[in-house]
Amino acid sequence: MDRNGSYLATSEKVYTLILDPRQMYSDERNECVEPTIQLLNECFGFDTAELRETITGRKDSSYIRYRKQMTFEEKEQFETASRERNEAFKKNNEAKKILGVWFEDEYRRVYPNGATACNSVGCNVIGFAQKDGSTGSGGIEQYYNSELIGNNGREYGYLTDDSNLERVIKPAENGNTVVSTIDLNIQKICEKYIDEWQG
Repeated sequence: MDRNGSYLATSEKVYTLILDPRQMYSDERNECVEPTIQLLNECFGFDTAELRETITGRKDSSYIRYRKQMTFEEKEQFETASRERNEAFKKNNEAKKILGVWFEDEYRRVYPNGATACNSVGCNVIGFAQKDGSTGSGGIEQYYNSELIGNNGREYGYLTDDSNLERVIKPAENGNTVVSTIDLNIQKICEKYIDEWQG
């Protein structure tokens, strides 16, 4: 953030759509592939021929990264439609099922004020984050990387002496917010005049 609390850079959760053809073909009657392709087309406008070729061409694969950086709304739209469609199939005693599609979390770096403090003049000030938002490169991003990234949560289990399963949950922790001494308005004015001078 700048000194007044305006965000200079932030991370936004996005999703990668994963296809699992092996799961789609796990049904002996193959009643999952076409309904799943149709729903993906309805929700996202994906080309059905391309989807069919991807899925049938890699029947043994359990992990195909098909589309990156999808929004939460897109993910929710598909999951809700999938649930409703599967309930309707079950109610009508149809063997069809939407299957073999899931979403993987990732993050992308967002600069709410555009290029301010991130352009050719100010890139050394804020720095950059890798594509997945996990590692800073240069500037504030790199210097405070360990403070910014937070920690992933974990769940694991172990057997006690009595053969009882004990679960341990380590909750995820958000990264911290770094408040810089940059004043966004002053930065914009300085960059404007430096650009004019360079031009």
